[in-house]
Amino acid sequence: MTVVRVLGTLGKTIIALGLIILLFGIFQLWGTGVIEARAQQDLDDDFSDLLEASSVWEPAPLPPVATPTPGPTDTADPTATPEPIETPRSADDPDPSPPSPSPTPTPTPTAEPAGDPQPPPTPHPEWLAMLYRDQGSAIARIQIPRIGLDKTVVEGVRVGDLRKGPGHYPATAMLGQEGNAAIAGHRTTYGAPFGDIDELLPGDEIIITTIQGEFIYRVIEQGEGFGHLIVPPTAVEVLDQDFSVHPNRLTLTACHPKGSARQRIIVVGELVGEPAPTYPRPGQQQQSALQLADENVDEVESSNQTITPTPAPEPTDEATTATPEPEPADETATSTPEPEPTDEVTTPTPASTPTADPTPETEEEDEEEETAAAAAAASPTADSFGEGLDGDSDGLIPAVLWGLAAMAIWFSALFAGHRWRKLPAYALSTVPFLIVLFMAFWHIDRVLPSY
Repeated sequence: MTVVRVLGTLGKTIIALGLIILLFGIFQLWGTGVIEARAQQDLDDDFSDLLEASSVWEPAPLPPVATPTPGPTDTADPTATPEPIETPRSADDPDPSPPSPSPTPTPTPTAEPAGDPQPPPTPHPEWLAMLYRDQGSAIARIQIPRIGLDKTVVEGVRVGDLRKGPGHYPATAMLGQEGNAAIAGHRTTYGAPFGDIDELLPGDEIIITTIQGEFIYRVIEQGEGFGHLIVPPTAVEVLDQDFSVHPNRLTLTACHPKGSARQRIIVVGELVGEPAPTYPRPGQQQQSALQLADENVDEVESSNQTITPTPAPEPTDEATTATPEPEPADETATSTPEPEPTDEVTTPTPASTPTADPTPETEEEDEEEETAAAAAAASPTADSFGEGLDGDSDGLIPAVLWGLAAMAIWFSALFAGHRWRKLPAYALSTVPFLIVLFMAFWHIDRVLPSY
């Protein structure tokens, strides 16, 4: 009888674990989709309100760049000799001078092209806050006609961000602007927004809409006709910002293969047309201004040291009385008169002689290193594919606690069933058990690498 009871208890435990694993699979495949759909509905309303509100504070467009207009002689042969032009003269002129050639007038362009690109006008702070929103907020809409994707993009790639939809990497360029703008998304869970990006082909369009307008990216060929490439989870260099080829690009990242986080699938698109103006983020605007001011001060100090000599100290009374005053130079004098032996001559002190900075190159190198370090701190680079794809270890303790709570309710129901009636005891504990189990699944999914 003891063996029968042990085997019966073991069998019930295995069946219960199997049911829990089945419920976890249902939660990931369908439950997460319901959660993402509800979040997308809220994000759609938020983004629609954002587009309407941003139109009030939209900055003025950039002024058109003036281009030179060719003159009437721009098409003439530069090697041709100009023909002489006769100078008009009156009939009473007794000795007319022979005609002399006059130079061809130089064409005058109507406008000169600007040497440096003009900076975009400073937008209103309200509009700038709508462009660079906090993590978890709607910032754009992504549409891929080939795979039927139409989702609202959220700022951030944390676990909670990607549960709402595709997320923009904050350390990359803003969508539609210069640089490499990157978006992460799931392929199996939470609506699977990037579930079919492996079907994209070179030339397919990816449409991005922000408050700066609509931008079209075309998928770049990878390998032999593929529109994607597969990389290990450590290949975060695909999120870099400096690319000599296709510098203005859009990078889509997701887990690969479906149902696994063993690798990453990457799709790269090239921006069609000109990028949108780039504005400093609200948190980086003041730091950039301070760096610029420090650099200007250093330039002024450097120029004072190398160009303007340090003024000589005022001579003492003794030296002033002993030094002969200069006399007017004589035309026959070939050399300056030497002072008498009794005269006191003031020798210039080191301060009166302009001297160069002993280590200007070293100071410039230090300033460049400090500027580069400050710029790196102000513009962080992505060092991973984000918690939303890698998993967040902070959810481990909550997952264990919720799991223990679910087990406590389970064993309490079994104990009550033996002491009381089984059906009422199980019925009363079902709803609390499912709620606690859902919270355990929620945090377990947070810990595991998402796919």
